[in-house]
Amino acid sequence: LGDVYKRQVEYGWLLDFYGALLTEHRLRVMRMYLEEDLSLQEIADAMGITRQGVHDAINHAQKQLEAYEAKLGLLSRYRRLTEAVGECRTELDKAISGEDAQALVRAREALRRIEDIER
Repeated sequence: LGDVYKRQVEYGWLLDFYGALLTEHRLRVMRMYLEEDLSLQEIADAMGITRQGVHDAINHAQKQLEAYEAKLGLLSRYRRLTEAVGECRTELDKAISGEDAQALVRAREALRRIEDIER
């Protein structure tokens, strides 16, 4: 169950980043599947297509989303930025509280990583 949930979350992220690049049909199917957590049969009934048609649409959409991420890397970039910003914030908090003398050095390094990501 854990791996299935992780895959669903990952496709949800990919859909957020690249959903506008899918056909309206595939976008609608993926939203019903991922965001509304409908079964294949429920989606088929709502869309007026077969369960196999829903299955195919989901598989094609997933492959498209993966291909977009492989080429554009927006989700990967977002995750790296978010991580670096979080590290910077943590180190700045330590420096402000006087907890750690080297915190400003690490915060500066985190900012450098953010700059590298942006290049």
